[in-house]
Amino acid sequence: MVSRHRARIAVMETLYQLDSMFQGNIGVSTVESLCTEALERHGVTKCDSVAFGYTLARSSWEHRRETDRVIADLSRRWALHRIGRLERAIMRMALEEMWRLDIPPRVAINEAVELTKKYASDEAAAFVNGILGACVEGRPAEHAGPKRTGPRRCSREGEGS
Repeated sequence: MVSRHRARIAVMETLYQLDSMFQGNIGVSTVESLCTEALERHGVTKCDSVAFGYTLARSSWEHRRETDRVIADLSRRWALHRIGRLERAIMRMALEEMWRLDIPPRVAINEAVELTKKYASDEAAAFVNGILGACVEGRPAEHAGPKRTGPRRCSREGEGS
């Protein structure tokens, strides 16, 4: 799905920007505002893709401390602060997709690796692939988190499919 791929790029940019600008708690409206700008910049207008982008951005930011703990546990040779913001953003997104948005692990990992190759490097992509693969193979039960339930709804009126 091309529009979901573009939504992921927009969310990656949003999470990178949030991580660069804010360390404390911020409101949902700030996340959505930054995400809206990024979605529009990437031409994401399809209702379900916009809703996917908003949900992924909010969930990834909201659960970043939990996902960061998992990433830190699995990256034994790298302290979390040494992992690039972009790579962290991509891994946060992929974990949220697998854990809470019911995206198949192969899809989430493949998208994460492709984004990392394009926006970071092949070496970073191998690192991201290794961390996400380890999460899938032996994700600790305490990090499972709740699954998202209910229909996905478009939060922008007038957006068509």
